[in-house]
Amino acid sequence: MNFSLHSFDGHEGSENREGYLKEIISFVREAAAQGVIISFRLWNLTEDNQTNLTRSRNRETLAVLEEAFDLDFKIEEKVVPGSGVRIAPRIYLNQDHEFRWPALHEPEDDGKGFCHALRSQAAVLVDGTVVPCCLDGEGVINLGNIHERPFSEIVEGERANNLFYGFSRREAVEELCRKCGYRQRFGT
Repeated sequence: MNFSLHSFDGHEGSENREGYLKEIISFVREAAAQGVIISFRLWNLTEDNQTNLTRSRNRETLAVLEEAFDLDFKIEEKVVPGSGVRIAPRIYLNQDHEFRWPALHEPEDDGKGFCHALRSQAAVLVDGTVVPCCLDGEGVINLGNIHERPFSEIVEGERANNLFYGFSRREAVEELCRKCGYRQRFGT
């Protein structure tokens, strides 16, 4: 289960970082105790890691995690962008570089590339809408609704299969996917 901790800073009007994180940490402790593997994500670094260090990027968030998990080290001393660090049994922190979030108003690229959408990930929005990944928070690629059809039927539907097999051919068939910077991480 992934938690995008960088979303706090990306949401206008967000207040009380510590309270926000403590609620997530409380849930994470219970989930990890039940055997769930957790990944905290801070994917907001610049390409220049020296800039990240001098700006103390994410320091407030990391301090809350260090205290909550009683760490005897500073997380930024251990983590390498693109990989993670174990902060507790079944609980990890991953930091990586920022990418262009997909949006229909963004410029479209050539559509070449790969994505793990519907291979190792899918998302269910609060209203039950199933989308191929967590980056589609607006439900642009609406595959169906779990309140109307079983999840297994939704991910085997025509639109889902077109997306899945398109990426097998290294081709983004959905407009939103052709406007996503995350897909660029996997090359063509």
